[in-house]
Amino acid sequence: MWREGLWLRFLLTCAIGVCSILGDLGLKHGKSESERAVFDNMTHATVGGLTWTLIVVLSQKPLIRNMNSVFSCFLLASFIDLDHFIAARSWHIHDATHLQKRPFLHCTTVPIVLWILFIFLSNTFHSPILEHTSWVILASFLSHHIRDGTRRGLWFCPFGSTRPIPYYLYVSLCMFLPYILYWLMNLHTFAQKSNNNITFIDI
Repeated sequence: MWREGLWLRFLLTCAIGVCSILGDLGLKHGKSESERAVFDNMTHATVGGLTWTLIVVLSQKPLIRNMNSVFSCFLLASFIDLDHFIAARSWHIHDATHLQKRPFLHCTTVPIVLWILFIFLSNTFHSPILEHTSWVILASFLSHHIRDGTRRGLWFCPFGSTRPIPYYLYVSLCMFLPYILYWLMNLHTFAQKSNNNITFIDI
């Protein structure tokens, strides 16, 4: 049984890397702006969904019972790109993909602040659902931002942006993001159980 779990983790980890690389190839060789935008967005969504799927597997929870969370991470990782159209004030692909600066949801400070806020609210109201939501938000945003970071770096408003993430480092970060988040989730859950004897909801 443990071998099956190990193989599943390995396959999902590889799937995140392969999906990221294929998405970049599609973005590079797409025939039109619309085709490239759709391909890039679907790659963001798929990587987001795979990220949460791997977190569920690492947590040894049943995938069937957690498909809503996987789908939520999939959708949120895709919906982030709507801010291109909001910033452009236009539904035309050309306008949305030729902005002078990055739109607001591509600021990595946003998911960090949202994560802190939801964690604070979950601790205040003893709400496992709010805590769970905070991690879904963080996973979907970070998986999206890391992919974009290979071109323009990570944007931490108001402090500025990092340098573009080297390509193979970006692929590695995408692949290991679920492990990092799972480790952080365990740290937080352990601390809360130790301090407050709170029992958290299954993800």
